[in-house]
Amino acid sequence: MGKIKHALKRSYDKLYVPFDKGAVDDAHTVRNEEFFAPVIALLGEGKSVTIPVKGFSMLPFIRGRKDLVEIRKAGTYRKRDIVLFDNHGRTILHRIVRVEGDNVTIQGDGVARNQEHVTLADIHGKAVKILRNGKREVNPDSRWQHFRSWLWDAFKWMRTPLIWTYRLLPWNYVWLRKQ
Repeated sequence: MGKIKHALKRSYDKLYVPFDKGAVDDAHTVRNEEFFAPVIALLGEGKSVTIPVKGFSMLPFIRGRKDLVEIRKAGTYRKRDIVLFDNHGRTILHRIVRVEGDNVTIQGDGVARNQEHVTLADIHGKAVKILRNGKREVNPDSRWQHFRSWLWDAFKWMRTPLIWTYRLLPWNYVWLRKQ
């Protein structure tokens, strides 16, 4: 147990980016498998884990290098849950679009077309808390967040232009440019 926590802290320290500074240089990045191995081990033990987020695939609801996500193993997974899962050797955080028995269809909020198809066994846990800018707590299971997710899904055909507009807003442009 101590080794897992130490490895996770070491990986997190390498990946962690101060939220007021912005960009990260390549010396501070960690390979996906190296970072998530201790995370998955802790989730398997029933612990919750808070991880930094990287990338654009969950925009506008989760912003890479700005937000943190707390993940915990869940007994059941349903539509609109944000889950951490394995797909083709990569560990990814995206939202469930459909659950049919053991088969799950998952898609990032910032992704217009591509969907991942996995089984329930590939899912490690679900987001129970989002820390906006590393501070303000957002409950991804709240009615408001589910409504926002539903609305975003209803306008799926508008995702690409909306995401590009979002990325070009002056207050977003600075941190997105540094990704």
